Amino acid sequence: MDVMEMEFTGGRGRGSTANKAISAALLFFWIFLLVPPPSGAETVTAKGFSFFEPGREMIAREKALDEAKRAAIEAAMGTMIESRTVVENFEVVKDQIFSRAAGYLTDLQIIEETKTDLGTYEVTIQADVKVSVLVDDLDRFRNMIQWQQNPRISIGLEPGIDSEVVPTATKAVNLLSDRLKKNGFKVFRHGEEGPALQMGFLVALSLEMSTRQTKYQGIELTLNEVGLTSNIYRPGDGEVVATASAVESMPGENRLQVLDKGARACVDAVWKDLRDKLLRLWEKELYSEREIFLVAKNVDSSAQAHEIAGLLQSDVSGILGARIIRYAEGAAEMSVRYRGWPEQLFNEMQLSYFTSRYFDSQLESMAGNKMTIRIK
Repeated sequence: MDVMEMEFTGGRGRGSTANKAISAALLFFWIFLLVPPPSGAETVTAKGFSFFEPGREMIAREKALDEAKRAAIEAAMGTMIESRTVVENFEVVKDQIFSRAAGYLTDLQIIEETKTDLGTYEVTIQADVKVSVLVDDLDRFRNMIQWQQNPRISIGLEPGIDSEVVPTATKAVNLLSDRLKKNGFKVFRHGEEGPALQMGFLVALSLEMSTRQTKYQGIELTLNEVGLTSNIYRPGDGEVVATASAVESMPGENRLQVLDKGARACVDAVWKDLRDKLLRLWEKELYSEREIFLVAKNVDSSAQAHEIAGLLQSDVSGILGARIIRYAEGAAEMSVRYRGWPEQLFNEMQLSYFTSRYFDSQLESMAGNKMTIRIK
């Protein structure tokens, strides 16, 4: 079965002002890409402050310290963050980076802290910002945002359809893919992007044709009905989560010509409904809570297995809970409650701030909601 993977890039029009802004941002972005990113660490001094009430100075101090850490990162990155913000809606990414600020700072020293008459607590710090690590994570977060905005779909034929209609049904797959592509989807042949992605939906088409004889004003007519059904499946459990279908009636004696014409008419009738359902489902599934069965290999002990589960729960944003099911022979089996796709979970575990502070891992396999990694 021919299978295709598609990535939605968005096809809605924008005003001329927005286009000019985006064009300028893209120009700045490409100029930035031509300049090698900074490497190593950069020493910066930054200040943060917070208002306080009597007796709550320590809370204000912690908030001021957090603000100083965020300011240190912004000072080190400067316009680099801002240029990408315009291009990629980077406010979300900045929040992700700032929430992990401590992971990008080393040799942090508080060089001054004061309480002012205005009721503010001010903290000034000096720290080394790991700029090269930060740049790497910016790109990873950007890819995660693209995942959120770009539904991925594999499309092909339902197994077991009548062999007579397979050639026409295959044309319908290609027609539907082209229609989606012209409306903002970027289409890839299966395998062009490497291993098949688990994240996304599977769309399977079936095509049927029935023929009956009827009379109209004493004339014998052959009336045909061509029906096309597109089922949307969730990968992993194979559940049908939505269906878009169409039926076209038309006269004609030549079955192949009628089938071809009817299939094209069905594609025209079904594609908008299919597109809208895919986008709604993607948004819903992207943030749905799911249980991921995670197997971590090369774990030294049960104690280390519980430590890993604790780190995941405390330092990976989408994880709601992680518990050890079993530990045996260097492998820890975990149940992880996570808001997002398994690919997103592994991508977060590959962020430089995480691998540099905790552990690095290699993906061995991923199928549905089961993921196996090897701790390096």
